[in-house]
Amino acid sequence: MSIVEFKDVTRIYTNGEHSQKALDGVNLSLDEGKFIVILGPSGAGKII
Repeated sequence: MSIVEFKDVTRIYTNGEHSQKALDGVNLSLDEGKFIVILGPSGAGKII
């Protein structure tokens, strides 16, 4: 049973006239009793 579920997530960062797509159509489900770790450099867009 999923307790957290993301479907078709897209995230675009915009700075002035420049846009950067960080996520495009990401799907994730997290079952009860499981955990996930998201790693990456500072500023890489790990906002949840």
